[in-house]
Amino acid sequence: MQKALITGASSGIGKELALIMAKAGHDLVLVARNKNGLAEVKKEIKLLSKVEVSIYAVDLSKAGSAKKIYESTKNEGIGILVNCAGVGLKGNFFNDDQERTSQMAHLNMVSLMELTQLFGSDFILKKSGKILNIASITAFFPGPKQPVYYATKSFVRSLSRALSYNLRGTGVTLTTLHPGVTKTNFFASSNAKDFKGGASARSVAELGYRAMMKGRIEVTHGIWNKFLTNVFVRLVPYRFHAPVVDRASEV
Repeated sequence: MQKALITGASSGIGKELALIMAKAGHDLVLVARNKNGLAEVKKEIKLLSKVEVSIYAVDLSKAGSAKKIYESTKNEGIGILVNCAGVGLKGNFFNDDQERTSQMAHLNMVSLMELTQLFGSDFILKKSGKILNIASITAFFPGPKQPVYYATKSFVRSLSRALSYNLRGTGVTLTTLHPGVTKTNFFASSNAKDFKGGASARSVAELGYRAMMKGRIEVTHGIWNKFLTNVFVRLVPYRFHAPVVDRASEV
């Protein structure tokens, strides 16, 4: 089994991916800002599996952090990269703290882009490797109450689609996963109103892992989310998208 590096691995979808991949026999390198959270995940994995687990507490919202992770792990034989780290920020764009907004953009876009380029280049040389980028159904819409977050996910979707095409014939695949509302700590960390219900992080992670291992280009979790991203966005004029999303975020 190929060794995997997973960002955002201390909680939510990233944690569930780590547990799934450990059970499947992948050695792991887990990355997140929360050192204690990573240690707990490592402990949980050790109770379930004999795979090797390394942890790196790094804040990927900071410039240079992606390269730091790459330099620290490039000789560990990484064969799978999972870019799961991400955060949102709800508020009035024109009044939001600019530094916090920029850090979110760096985490969601720049670090993902840099890790994909650094590890992807190595994978191409080895003619083997898999990349899983976690985007969101928000990638298909404008988000008046989280405009930058929605835009960052659109960036991930567009970049990943293009790179998946570019990787044809290299032995390397890139899969994009679009979760909908998921039961994680995302809403609390984003200053956003929590939604009732939502999919389990485990079910989202399982879909992402299966799709990545099959080399699929893109996958969306949930029937309703597939309707929104495949039907609604095509049938409803774009000028209505922002008001609909704005109204839905108040529910």
